[in-house]
Amino acid sequence: MKRKYYKIAGLLVILLVALAIIIAYYTDYLWYQSLGLTQVFIKPILGELLVKFVFWLLGFIFLLANVLPMADQFRLKRRPRMVAGIEVIQREFSLSKKILILIAFGLSLFWVWALPRMWDKVMLFLNSAPTGQVDPILGRDLSYYFFKYPLYSLLSTSIFSLLFFTVIIVLSGYLIGSAINFAGLKTRLSPKALTHFSILLAIILLWYALTRGLAMADLLISPSESHYGAGYTDVNIQLPLLKIERILGLLLVILALVNIRLKKFRLFLAAPAILILVAVTGGIIGGLFEKFVVNPNQLVREAPYINHHIKATRDAYGLSSIIETEYPISSGELSPAILERNQATINNIRLLDYRPLKQHYNQNQSLTLYYEFNDIDIDRYKIGEESSQVMLSIRELNVDSLPDQAQNLINRHFKYTHGYGLAMSPVNKITANGHPIYYFSDIPVKSQVDIPLTQPEIYFGELTNEFIVVGTKSGEFGQSLSGDESDESQKETVRYAGKDGVKLTAFRRLLYALNFGKPILIFSDEITSESKILYHRNIVDRAQKAAPFIHLDSNAYPVIAEGKIYWLLDGYTTSGYYPYAQPTGRINYIRNSVKIVIDAYNGDVSIYKFDDTDPLIKAWEKIFPGLIKDREAFPASLEAHIRYPVDYFEIQAAMLKNYHMTDTQDFYNRENVWEIAVEKYSGTETQVEPYYVTMQLPGQDKAEFILKLPFTPLNRNNMVAWLAAGNDGENYGKLFLYNFPRGQLIEGPSQIDAYIDQDPIISQQLTLWSQGGSNVVRGNLLTIPIEGRILYVEPLFILSQNRSIPELRRVILYYNNTLVMESTLDQALTKLFGERKGTTPSSPGTPETPGTETPTAPETPGTEPGTDLSLQELAAKINQVFEAQQQAAREGRWADYGTYGEQLESLIKKLAEMVQ
Repeated sequence: MKRKYYKIAGLLVILLVALAIIIAYYTDYLWYQSLGLTQVFIKPILGELLVKFVFWLLGFIFLLANVLPMADQFRLKRRPRMVAGIEVIQREFSLSKKILILIAFGLSLFWVWALPRMWDKVMLFLNSAPTGQVDPILGRDLSYYFFKYPLYSLLSTSIFSLLFFTVIIVLSGYLIGSAINFAGLKTRLSPKALTHFSILLAIILLWYALTRGLAMADLLISPSESHYGAGYTDVNIQLPLLKIERILGLLLVILALVNIRLKKFRLFLAAPAILILVAVTGGIIGGLFEKFVVNPNQLVREAPYINHHIKATRDAYGLSSIIETEYPISSGELSPAILERNQATINNIRLLDYRPLKQHYNQNQSLTLYYEFNDIDIDRYKIGEESSQVMLSIRELNVDSLPDQAQNLINRHFKYTHGYGLAMSPVNKITANGHPIYYFSDIPVKSQVDIPLTQPEIYFGELTNEFIVVGTKSGEFGQSLSGDESDESQKETVRYAGKDGVKLTAFRRLLYALNFGKPILIFSDEITSESKILYHRNIVDRAQKAAPFIHLDSNAYPVIAEGKIYWLLDGYTTSGYYPYAQPTGRINYIRNSVKIVIDAYNGDVSIYKFDDTDPLIKAWEKIFPGLIKDREAFPASLEAHIRYPVDYFEIQAAMLKNYHMTDTQDFYNRENVWEIAVEKYSGTETQVEPYYVTMQLPGQDKAEFILKLPFTPLNRNNMVAWLAAGNDGENYGKLFLYNFPRGQLIEGPSQIDAYIDQDPIISQQLTLWSQGGSNVVRGNLLTIPIEGRILYVEPLFILSQNRSIPELRRVILYYNNTLVMESTLDQALTKLFGERKGTTPSSPGTPETPGTETPTAPETPGTEPGTDLSLQELAAKINQVFEAQQQAAREGRWADYGTYGEQLESLIKKLAEMVQ
């Protein structure tokens, strides 16, 4: 009975697992169907099933062909033996042909199940096209490495695993059947076993011979002594050896086939022994050749192959198209006239830092416990007649931040469904209190600029990880009618009117309840016939499911266009098989081939091709026709907001540290290795992050939005170059490398930080701020090239102990051995360069905009305090003066700080006299 129950329990487990898989796949299908992307769901599944079926069928036939001939080894035999003088008939192991067929069936299924994913490699192989570029050694088109090599390599390992599997099974069978006998040092095989093993050996040798072509390609995508890719020894020793092994392997196949008739055990052993001998001899020769021929004159021997390596790496990472020029340094002053000519650059110097700004937004603009600003992004918008840089962040809903008493399924999935609006600030404007100016703020959305936003709800974002049900009986929570976002009773009722979602029929409610493990989807009265379920709402997850073959950028950024909020996300096609190219991680080829647009309200996903030269994206276009749209179809309203992606730029910059060197000897000796400049941020040294700035590039006639990063020599701090990526118009996607003249010392960011630390006035003020209970946060140190001169800018933020809102209090400028620190950029520029006609829009006294706090102004220091005051009044006066002193410290008014200190001393003495 127990055995019966175990069988029933096992069957139930299998059925439940199968049911869970079917439900998961079906609900996924409904999601793809709702977006019109069913081909992205169906093709991979059908393709994988078809490929695996073919592999299984071939594997089953092969295993069957090897197992059935051994059936006689498993026949029931009766062998008498004597036990205590009595003859006993012993029954030995027996397997019928039907059981052997079942074994082959099961083993082939297990083999196929263990194989990796195959459909994508097969589809890329079938949809490949020549690139017109060939490798420098074998002369194979790059399409071989992108499309054919991955499939051939997978086939090779799969066939090897099947052969290994088969040999183990056959060997075990003949051992069980006593067809293999070990007598001392001699091994004897039955004629049938020797024939069988000779056939298997012929197949293995054929596999070995055919895979020597793959081994040749492996030389080009493997590290050698001095670089990545085939070297002198590989080309002159290993490559000829592989050709010999291929011919030898084919000859040994003939030998193994001949042995089927001859049935000589020694001849059977000779074939693999010869191959092993050749391989070992080749390895020894290669090692000796490397040591005695190559190493004594390595540079001369390896020079052509190092050149292949440099060129391939630059091509693979898009570095070969860099526009490289020298950036001449002028010894002259940065005159007011020069500043006026570059007013667009000056006006867009970024003072705000994304880290303090994120903290400020979350303190001032989240407005409730459950709204959160997850990330700060930078972009440019046309404000008036000019393009202005802004920082912005979406006010997203984070249901995990709901109060404990509100943490229930109705709230998480039915009521709190979406974020609302955003905060946006210009990068260079601040209030008198060091707070950002707001272009967009508050709920309902308040706008100070002419950028329409009529649909501020965010149903799809970076924090939208929960499924939601819309179109419910009582609707969703919207904005507060009273202005108090924490009061649920005053919440406006809203209803989602977007296109996304799957209609919830009674059957689907059951399926989704099982899939998500939420019975509320079955039993809730809130769900009606018009209700829809929205899931996969996280934009990264959503984009990845829509384009599973694309590697996504780590940062999506929002754009306001056509009165709506869109998310833009960059996507990459990659490969790890570019011959001679240096890998980073698991890839050695990358292209920013697509941009993905996601509607924050409707959830629509659109993919646009941005690189017509990439062979990988061309192949995926054929695999999924209509999925990827042409560059020309990209919405015109979003065109002004496309950016060169930071992730791609960082990878290119990391490779450029070594691969800016195109001279073989320089590269070999590593004479001019760079590293990314270092700065001090919040008291800690860290690599400078790439940053977006608006500036006029040398040789350009107007300022534009660029991505920029400075370089320094290895283990030194002076700047040697800076890399810029264009983002606007025809310059989009172009890389510009500006090298500083050799022999001229250009200070790097860490040197400027050291000057700031050493400046007696600045360091004293920083110390006083810290002693006054404030945390000083030093923002990014920006290097701003202007007509052959370098201006350095570093903002200072103050974060007091009793207030968690960072305030921009000082701007430090450095130019030509002069360091100044003032309250605003305009004041610092005036102090450093004198008065000029145009001024920056960051002057003090800018009124507070909605969403910022204006602290109470401290009392102006007086003369003798505390005259004719009662004890209570005196205590209050002491507290008031103390607060005023702390405010003066936060604002850097050190003269007032000292005066308040004297007042406190006088007041405390007065208090002591009154108490006595």
